[in-house]
Amino acid sequence: MEKQESVEYLLSVHHLKKLREKGFITYEQYDEIDRLNRATFLRGSGRKTA
Repeated sequence: MEKQESVEYLLSVHHLKKLREKGFITYEQYDEIDRLNRATFLRGSGRKTA
């Protein structure tokens, strides 16, 4: 299941970057959403979350 969670997280980062580049979200929003996504997608995988 770890690979699936990792792929989903990477996809979320890709979409977040696109939203940021187009000005739909701020840098602060990007950071907060990424933090929440890491906690969701990478939990239990042994990776450190911020």
